[in-house]
Amino acid sequence: MEKTALFIDAENISHKFIDQIMAKFEHIEVKKAYGNFGAVQLKPWVNICSRHAIEMVYQEKLVKAKSNAADIALTVGVMESLYVSPIDTFAIASSDSDFAALVHFLRRNGKKVIGFGNNTASAKHYFDDFYILGKKNTIPKVKSKSIASVDTYHLALVKEAVENTQHAKTGLSETVDVGTYLHRIFNITKKQLGVSKLYQYFKYHDQHFKMQKAPDGGFLVSLH
Repeated sequence: MEKTALFIDAENISHKFIDQIMAKFEHIEVKKAYGNFGAVQLKPWVNICSRHAIEMVYQEKLVKAKSNAADIALTVGVMESLYVSPIDTFAIASSDSDFAALVHFLRRNGKKVIGFGNNTASAKHYFDDFYILGKKNTIPKVKSKSIASVDTYHLALVKEAVENTQHAKTGLSETVDVGTYLHRIFNITKKQLGVSKLYQYFKYHDQHFKMQKAPDGGFLVSLH
């Protein structure tokens, strides 16, 4: 059975959506919510967490200014589960944009990452799947944009893969070698790059890569 861990940023998600989120999964191995649950606005979380057996991780706000203590604690919780528990899928419920780097790290380590948040969440296209939370009893799924069009993080890794697979004489890399390097070293697949064929990624990013046909019918690529 696939094991899922759910991490909830209670300070950036309404408790009213938890029933909808929980309904998306048959079984959740780890369920944790993070926030200053001593605050009046978070009091409703006590009942909802009790009903769904969600562990409440209390993070007191020590200063008047905006604090990211809950975000940090959530990130630590995710990392602990990554290295201690055999989790296959990580679900993060937050409309905060601060978790983009965490999502990248999890996906780089071969984990599926599902997000839940509002339609203004700027990091929504970094997840494998992202569900928009709304007033109705439905969670519409985001139509994923190509990661190729939004992800500078993966672009840097693809450039590194091209550099490290170049033939000494020609300075060109075979796209199949680049794909193998990406999967072996970074655990990155074509799907994560937002394409079905790797040459499509290079074609899209023609300002960074030069591509030409190989004698065997394949493609050769180099950096601009």
